[in-house]
Amino acid sequence: MGRSTLIIVLGFIIIFGYISIRMNRTAQIAEENSIEFTEKVIARHVANSALEYLISLHSTSGYSDTTISRDSWLGGSFTGTITTIAYDTVAREAIVSITVTGHTGEQTHTSSVNLRSRNLLLPVIPAAVGICTNIISLSIIGNSHIYGSDTNIDGTTGLSDDLPGVTVSEEDDSVSLMDKYEGSTKIQGQGTSPSVALFNESAQEDIQALAEAYKSVADYTLTSCDDFSDVTLGSPSSPVVVHISGECTIAGNLTGYGVLIAEGITFNGRVRWYGIVIITGDADADMTSKGNSSIYGALLLGAPTSTISIKGNDVFYFSSEAIQMIDSHISSTGDSPKLVRNLTWWD
Repeated sequence: MGRSTLIIVLGFIIIFGYISIRMNRTAQIAEENSIEFTEKVIARHVANSALEYLISLHSTSGYSDTTISRDSWLGGSFTGTITTIAYDTVAREAIVSITVTGHTGEQTHTSSVNLRSRNLLLPVIPAAVGICTNIISLSIIGNSHIYGSDTNIDGTTGLSDDLPGVTVSEEDDSVSLMDKYEGSTKIQGQGTSPSVALFNESAQEDIQALAEAYKSVADYTLTSCDDFSDVTLGSPSSPVVVHISGECTIAGNLTGYGVLIAEGITFNGRVRWYGIVIITGDADADMTSKGNSSIYGALLLGAPTSTISIKGNDVFYFSSEAIQMIDSHISSTGDSPKLVRNLTWWD
């Protein structure tokens, strides 16, 4: 009887030992599976967050055709590439592929995105005066004119195709302006007379986004125009970006080359600006010129309400030469902010 009992006890010990081993192994497997699952989740999170980071780098600084790695990123690491795979010459957009592989422990995860990217600092110019707004007031009196015919900065005829004198974003505004200036030579350029047209889809710009992009790379940020008297800013070979914070009245003589940005501006003196003038704001974009001033390039206005008053001997010209001056300078100085759209994401 003692021997049988011993055998039974030993049997239970073996059985319980086996069960314990199996339970420990099951717990170990569960722990390993839990670790693996956690690492997979983290690796995916690392890849996706890093992908958003690389999109941001490309958008804000123009990073392209490069590899970027981080050894420490949200509990893991990643390696990513930004590659330009094609270029649409008509839309002036690059097709860019961004791929990121995130690593955590033994696990990896790869996420990719293809997007269309356009240099924000090289805008499509729709007209001599491009207005993207809901409410427009345009007054041209005296000997003032708007010309969409291409004009070089020395006043000679340019080589590019003519553009409309004025473009607007609402059909009602187009009809209203054409009625107002019917039979007048105040607005000349491509197409009808007066030369007023709608933005087309490929040319329409987010003017406020364009202004913000230029502000981020401004050479001068000013709070007033008090020092604008007999001043020259920039040159044809070295154009500048000038951001005037708030509204501004220029009473003296100013010659400028490049991009001028303001929330509202008045030309009282003799202003010659060669390049792009951008007037934008959260509510109003007001442009008044009442002296003997000229813009060679383009004037762009973007706000819920825009008011343009041109009187005296002021003349605004579309000038491909002035725009190309800016394009060439930006292209030669490297990366710049991008407008990113049409994202296709693989996760």
